[in-house]
Formats: sequence, structure tokens, C-alpha cells
Amino acid sequence: MTPTIGINLPNGSYDPDATRHYLSTFQKNGFDAVEICLDTYPLIVDGEICELWVEYVGRMLKEFPFRYSGHIGRGLDLRDLRHKEKHRAVLKASIDICARLGLSPLVLHYEVRGRDQEAERYFVEAHREAAEYAEQRGVLIVVENIEVELVEPVVELVAEVGEPNLRMAFDTGHAFLASHYFNFDFLEAFKKTLPYLAHLHLSDNTGIFEELRIADRPKYDFLPMGYRFEYGRGDIHLPPTFGKIPYPELFSILGGIDYRGIYLCEYYVERFLPFGELVQRRIREGVLAGRSQA
Repeated sequence: MTPTIGINLPNGSYDPDATRHYLSTFQKNGFDAVEICLDTYPLIVDGEICELWVEYVGRMLKEFPFRYSGHIGRGLDLRDLRHKEKHRAVLKASIDICARLGLSPLVLHYEVRGRDQEAERYFVEAHREAAEYAEQRGVLIVVENIEVELVEPVVELVAEVGEPNLRMAFDTGHAFLASHYFNFDFLEAFKKTLPYLAHLHLSDNTGIFEELRIADRPKYDFLPMGYRFEYGRGDIHLPPTFGKIPYPELFSILGGIDYRGIYLCEYYVERFLPFGELVQRRIREGVLAGRSQA
């Protein structure tokens, strides 16, 4: 089976001309799939679908021959009990938009397991409810590990929910940073995800965890990316193979399983635009090399 190599649409490309420019470039670079963050455009306003934008984006995406996946907007928090009805509405609208635009899977973030047991119980049930609803709409839900948490809690969530329509998205960059911060083996953690794996986010970094991510999130968000690149600080979303993540070993592990999901290259595309074809080719060749070793 030919690997499906994808790339993320930059969040700042809400201008339709910019979107078309990126999609045309991705096509020339040889990518097969594109992931779109749903808050790139005002597709949802106050928990309700903005029909004009959904229709417009749908027409635009059909101009290009990609397989599409979706990423939830940053604001979704299924542990927020005070505003759970609004979060439920946003998630339902997100699933409906993915169904209409042909985006699957839809990626959700796990974030950090908390101490509030009521919130954690609701978190599990909300994912079960989302998986059941998304299955009716023909959209797969995948949950992504984050750099401020271990990988195992995400695996445990997917196993506990036990729905075939809820799987895992393994983010290499997040796991690599977390492995250095929490002192666990990156590749061994990856192996634990394999029974549940349905999507991959491939980025790169140096393994240097930026502690402001935990200590002062607003300050972290405003750190200049030029500084973070120069000093290798935190989740800098380099193109895969541009940092220190052991991709040959990871692809060798993948070569031993029947993975049919997207190899989604998730990086700061706009900062590495001249190298898209190189990234696509390196990942495709790496995946095929891993399969040949199996």
C-alpha cells in the first residue's frame, strides 16, 4: 500500500487566496493529504455553524485532489464543567463540519489529566459521546498526546472508552519533548500506542523542553519563534527529519504493522516553504525503507 503523506495548512491562511496558494504548492510538492485546523476560518460562531463559510471552504477544497483531515480548534476543553454545554456544541459542530467537508479523522487534544475526578469522568464520557456521534456522521475521532503529559494516559483513555471510532493520534514532537522532560523512552512509548494508532503527526525538535509551557503559558505563547528556533526551545515544529527525533527507528517500528493512516507532516510550513518537496520525499522514502526492514 502506497503511504499517504500529508501536510498541515498554516493557521494564518484564512485568506482564500493564501489557502489556494498553499494547496497548489502542496500539490506540486507531491503531498497526498492536507490537515485543516477548524478555527483557521470562522466556521463556527458561538457554537453554531457559519453556513456561508462552510459552503465556501467546501467549494475551495474540492478544487484540489487531496485527502483531508481536520484538527479541532484550540479552545475545546472537555474538562471544563462550567461551560460544558458550549464545548459540547462546538465539538458537535466540528464533527458536522468535518462530515460535510470530507475531513477525517478529526484530531482532538488530550492535554493534561487533572485531579478533579468528576471532570475526568465527564472527559471520558464526552469522548465516548463524540465517538458515537462522529461514527454516525462518518468521521473518525483521534486523540493526540501533548508535550505536557505522558503518552500512557491517552492510550488509557482510548482503551477505556472502547469505541472503534475513537483511536489515537501519535504526535512525535510532543512525545519526544515529554520523553526528555518526564524521563521515559520515546520509542517504547510509541510502541504502546500501536494497538490504537490511526493517525500520525510528524514534526521535529531538539528535545529541549521549554518550562514556560507549564509555568507561564501566556509568556510561552509570546516568545518570538526566531528566538525559539535559534535556541531550540520547546515545541518548535520543525519539519520532520530537521531535528533530533529518531525517525529511521520509528519508521522501522511502523514497518512491522499494517498502519493505514496519514503520515501528517505538521510543522511551520510558512517558515520552510522552499523545502516542501524535500520533506515529502524524505518521509515517503523513510516509510518505505521501514517497511523493507520488516
